[in-house]
Amino acid sequence: MQEHHRVLCLGQVISLFITVTSVCTQELTLNYNVHLATTQSVGNYLLLIGYLVYRWWMRDESSSGTPWWKYTLLAFADVEANFLVVLAYKYTTISSAMLLDCFTLPVVMFLSITFLHAKYSTQHYTGVGLCLFGICFLVVSDIINCKDASFTSDSFNTTALFGDALSLLGATIYGVSNVAQEYFVKTKSRSEFLGNLGLYGFVICGLQAYLVERDSFLVVSWSIGSVAFFTLYVAALFLMYSVTAIMLRDGDSAIFNMSLLTSDFFGVLAGIFLFHESLSWLYCVGFVCILAGLVVYTQAPPPTAQTKVALLHPDDACLRLLPHQAAINTLADG
Repeated sequence: MQEHHRVLCLGQVISLFITVTSVCTQELTLNYNVHLATTQSVGNYLLLIGYLVYRWWMRDESSSGTPWWKYTLLAFADVEANFLVVLAYKYTTISSAMLLDCFTLPVVMFLSITFLHAKYSTQHYTGVGLCLFGICFLVVSDIINCKDASFTSDSFNTTALFGDALSLLGATIYGVSNVAQEYFVKTKSRSEFLGNLGLYGFVICGLQAYLVERDSFLVVSWSIGSVAFFTLYVAALFLMYSVTAIMLRDGDSAIFNMSLLTSDFFGVLAGIFLFHESLSWLYCVGFVCILAGLVVYTQAPPPTAQTKVALLHPDDACLRLLPHQAAINTLADG
């Protein structure tokens, strides 16, 4: 029982880190005019390289033999997914962006059925259906000005729609990378995976930041506040990756994902009290549907996957619910 409580506590710590990264991104975007969707993640990958340094320091020469190009593809997917999710905060609200990442669930389900021959129960499909139903309400609530009940041109918000699209695209890439990881990350240690993700991610993220955001970075008027939120984002993201590895080692993914549901509540509270967002009845309906869908899904027995890869946790191959979780769902599998 004590171990179970420890796992639940770790889940809430990770949930808090997710919310911190979201709040920092929204603060930088709204209050400090800092729009550096790629640059924000460079520091995280740099810190993750520390795991490789630790392995070198401890003279750990064990290796899973994974080719460099596979790490490159994995890191590329992780970098671009983080980029899209962070960029979405420029166009949509924190409360919408955090919930829309549940779109990864049907993406992973589709890919798992196609490539891993996973078998899902009716309860799984019901949960996914509720999530998709809730997403529809969220998108409509973002593009419609709820002060005006009519669907007039003045009430159509294309900016929010673009932000929602970025969130959904980021969630899709997370889902693709999660399923792809199942073929080659099941046999390595957490430090090897984290370190190599950091190494290749740093190169890709750093190069993209230099080519795309160099001018934007130079014109930013940095202040104590913006530097503080920027640094806090990097630290929270790094700690989230690291703590998740420990949490998944000691617990199962069902408890993990149920624990992370609280980040949705944290996101809504942050939107209301920190950014003074007003939630429409459409958003509230979508919020309830998505949470209900996630609960229904995670309460179902783990789906089974038939693949040449020896899965240590079959449900890990088919489940990724929240921001940044795709890249870190497999950290404890080595």
